Amino acid sequence: MSESSATTQPDLTHVVLDVLGDLAFMLTDDQPTDWPAGTAWLQGEVKYRGACTGTLRCWCTRDFAVRLAANLLGIEAHDGEAQAEAGDAVREFLNVLCGQLITVWHGRQDVFDLSIPVVCECSAPPADCDHTPRHVCRLSVEGEPLLCTYCPGP
Repeated sequence: MSESSATTQPDLTHVVLDVLGDLAFMLTDDQPTDWPAGTAWLQGEVKYRGACTGTLRCWCTRDFAVRLAANLLGIEAHDGEAQAEAGDAVREFLNVLCGQLITVWHGRQDVFDLSIPVVCECSAPPADCDHTPRHVCRLSVEGEPLLCTYCPGP
């Protein structure tokens, strides 16, 4: 992505907001919440390669993932199926987010290969990141924190 086109394209936050709204009908709160202590976290990652490469990562609470699963499945968050599908919901979110990001930032003319999204549990909240501001998205979604980062490839 050239420097001039970077200024005309939406930042990561706008892409995340679009995907959350369109995919899962989830709305963000006005201000990001603090990272709650003692919370079960999920970390996800998906990579792509083609005319250019990049890595998209997200960190979310298990509660966010359960709500995401419930919205994707059209069920209540307290339903056991939403609990069981939380990791898959984050993988689906990353897959759709990465596809949307590629289209918005790199256009439709090139072909890109996406990795299979990987999600794992982690015991600590995400560390402060030093990415450029347009490559970081920190939100509160229905009271739950969500952090997404983008790292361009070499």
